[in-house]
Amino acid sequence: MTAADADAAEMRSAFLALETAWARSDADAFGRVFSVDADFTSVRADHYRGSAQIAAAHRRLFATVYAGTRLTVTVLRVTHLRPDFSVARVENKVHARKSGAALVLHAQAVLERRPENWLIVAFINMLPVRQ
Repeated sequence: MTAADADAAEMRSAFLALETAWARSDADAFGRVFSVDADFTSVRADHYRGSAQIAAAHRRLFATVYAGTRLTVTVLRVTHLRPDFSVARVENKVHARKSGAALVLHAQAVLERRPENWLIVAFINMLPVRQ
């Protein structure tokens, strides 16, 4: 396994951590995947700054509109900008509790290798326009 392959696997583990936190409705664990200075833009264009705000926003979501849902994240592409800095294009699917129907979102995530792990430092969630 090359160093780039190992980095890609570590970055993918960040998205797996998001899925796991979502499945447990664990907003604190969800927030820990983001840096303390992260920028997060939701699909509704809400903006949150830092892992604490991101966790608080998801705590509300897990208790309301996303209660009982499941998240799956597919990493579509990783572009390494520097050895410690990468951009990932991902597809997020939020699966409804009963029907299993999925809301499909696209996202751009900027990840930085920090001493503790690869963390998301910027995240923009987008709803694709159907044509």
